[in-house]
Amino acid sequence: MAPILIMNIILILIAIVLIIAERLLVNYGECKIIVKQDDAEKEFVVEGGDSLLAALAENKINLSSSCGGKATCGYCKIKVVGGGGEILPTEEAFMSRQEKLDNMRLACQVKVRNDIEIYIPDYLTTVKNIVANRSYDKSLRWVFKIDRQPKEAEYERGPAKIEAREKSRIDEIINAYKNVKSSLILMLQEINTSYTYFPEHVLWYLSGELGLPYSHVFRVATFYNAFSLKPRGKNMIRVCLGTSCYVKGGNRILHSLENKLGIKVGETTRDLMFSLETVNCIGCCGQSPAISVNDEIYGYVRIGMMDDILRKYK
Repeated sequence: MAPILIMNIILILIAIVLIIAERLLVNYGECKIIVKQDDAEKEFVVEGGDSLLAALAENKINLSSSCGGKATCGYCKIKVVGGGGEILPTEEAFMSRQEKLDNMRLACQVKVRNDIEIYIPDYLTTVKNIVANRSYDKSLRWVFKIDRQPKEAEYERGPAKIEAREKSRIDEIINAYKNVKSSLILMLQEINTSYTYFPEHVLWYLSGELGLPYSHVFRVATFYNAFSLKPRGKNMIRVCLGTSCYVKGGNRILHSLENKLGIKVGETTRDLMFSLETVNCIGCCGQSPAISVNDEIYGYVRIGMMDDILRKYK
């Protein structure tokens, strides 16, 4: 057992040294990236050496990535038209035979070492292919459930009618941030505050007014944990299940809340008063177990305290 452990440590150290050496000794210079997405095309120059996923994010092109660049989810698929190097073993598990022939790649695994031309497919098409190829992992943060075979037309829904009152509110948000850098995220934050989630017809209206493809707005709206496509409660309860909180009874606190509210993690009560989530850390390990309700943190929580805490927000 000890020799194997020592061998693994040596291999890890060698990998770290090689990564550092590449960073310090190899200079790829400036590399041009050409991005084709829907009917739009964008071109920019980056300093070579980083991952393509990071370079795209730096230039406000956000691809969905549940695994944070570890090549374990496959949601950041792109088609490399030119450049990008050879396909890596870490990518093959996520690629069907046809996708390999089409030179589909994981953006988190492609290194920017020369000029690259890529095409970003529609997000829903990517997800459908992942499901069809069974190249997804149910243990990851996102789980896609298919109860029936959808008709193709369902993926081509257009914008629903937006009411005058809603239109006025969204127009106010657009006008407030239209000249601000990273304005789309700021606009989505304001919309999320107003609705607690993103109604589909509002996203369609926003994409039309900004002149952005709906798929781009959808990608950004689904990239951050703070955003949701489903209605959320007026009060967001987050139970910490980090190591310290879990050891001191965080899981029991969670089960108590599920029973009292009649919902599971990720769900919302019927009266839209409460939504329930778990987090890995709230930032007050010394007061574990801890929970938060909206922006208020409660430490040293006990099951007997739950009724009093919930009563404050009803």
